[in-house]
Amino acid sequence: MSILNSQPLFLLNSLERFEKQSRELRRNELIELFCEQVIPFLEESSLIGELRKEWQTQQDRMSQRIQGVEEKALKEVKETFREVKAGIEKPSHPEVKERLKLIEELVSGKRKLCGAPLYQILYNNLKELIILLLNLGHVSLCREFAKLETRKIYEQKNLNQGDRWVRVFGDGHKPRVLNAEEMELLSKEEKDALLFLPPDYHLVDKTFIEEFSFAPAVIEAHTAMDAIRWNRLQHPAFVWWYFKGALWCWRTTEFYFDDIVRPKNSQDCEKHFETTCNKGAWHEIASAKEKNSEAKSPIIFTNNLFRTGLHTLTNAISMYFSEGSTLKASHLETSEQLPTIFELILDGNELWVGATFENEVAERFYIQKFHEGINGEVSKLHQFVKDIVNNPEPGEKQAKLKYKWESAAKHINRIQLPKFLKEKFFLKSHGSHFQFGGVRIGVLHENKDEIVSTFCKLRETDLKSGNGLL
Repeated sequence: MSILNSQPLFLLNSLERFEKQSRELRRNELIELFCEQVIPFLEESSLIGELRKEWQTQQDRMSQRIQGVEEKALKEVKETFREVKAGIEKPSHPEVKERLKLIEELVSGKRKLCGAPLYQILYNNLKELIILLLNLGHVSLCREFAKLETRKIYEQKNLNQGDRWVRVFGDGHKPRVLNAEEMELLSKEEKDALLFLPPDYHLVDKTFIEEFSFAPAVIEAHTAMDAIRWNRLQHPAFVWWYFKGALWCWRTTEFYFDDIVRPKNSQDCEKHFETTCNKGAWHEIASAKEKNSEAKSPIIFTNNLFRTGLHTLTNAISMYFSEGSTLKASHLETSEQLPTIFELILDGNELWVGATFENEVAERFYIQKFHEGINGEVSKLHQFVKDIVNNPEPGEKQAKLKYKWESAAKHINRIQLPKFLKEKFFLKSHGSHFQFGGVRIGVLHENKDEIVSTFCKLRETDLKSGNGLL
């Protein structure tokens, strides 16, 4: 084997050795290994120069996409505010006037709130304004910006009605509501003869907002950002971006923030806040460099980011070498077409979804827990899922139904899977029959937005693991 041909093998063997070493190190030593050896080794290797350029191109492409949808979201939110403001002829309610003034100042730039992009701050304030307007009776106006529904609720008849007490007679006399003077007298003499009378309620139709329909680009912007948040361990371009950020933090001193950046933006609240966030991320690396044992748990530069991220980069580099030294744009596009595998997993009386990414990184997400009876009998929904898992092949299946009013669709609706996954696992149903896609399904990355949105919902459900029984 020539030296030229052995160079890629040497690089891959080095990365494999780094991977094994990283699993045995604690936090401080792990950061030192990556910032002193692993990342510089990848940064200086001429063998993957074209691959690094392609990663940078993908990062730039994603940044442009995010910038574009955020600009679109901001434009739509501002247009919505003008429409809402025009729909309120003469705002007289103090809370409405205060909210309108706040949004007006945010739009004009007179006031700045930090912690989120401007479009998100405006969007949240507009939602609060529309909720307030609905409570004040502006139903027709709110219907233009939200989907409204009604439900029956019990409401107190007289909101000014205070506490009421009645005196209980033992001789058969009819009890009556006491006034304040009688109440004060009897509370001292015959406390046991008093009975509290709850307020009067009546059943009314209450209009509520089921979902907001204005500024759809805001959801698009969230999806674009989630592509980075959830793919930061699976997409090599994003992993490399985080690795370069960690290396910059390792090589940068606190002098940069306190004496160079902050003096220039001390008068700009938004930039000052951004610098504070950047310094917070910098501290996660600096604390490890200084071997500070009292440092807070990292949020961005976690141990899992480095260990799993290195595995992702190693797979991407291995694929690059296997396809030849000349990188074409179609090569990485092909890797993105590998499917993400979703699998239904029944663990006892708990339903989980397993996800395996194209780089073979696997995760499990909690879905729901099924009710178990006193004698161990399973619920109908539990039995329905159990029959599916025991017969995992795709095709037409028939649910075992006990009553005529039951149907396969009702059981499917009660399974708390995200809508996108439910449509993939259960294609259609009629009566007791339903078409099943199989326990394991592959989803191509042409459905990337739906996959990212699904992961957001899976992680949200997973955080509530164990809450409630079905």
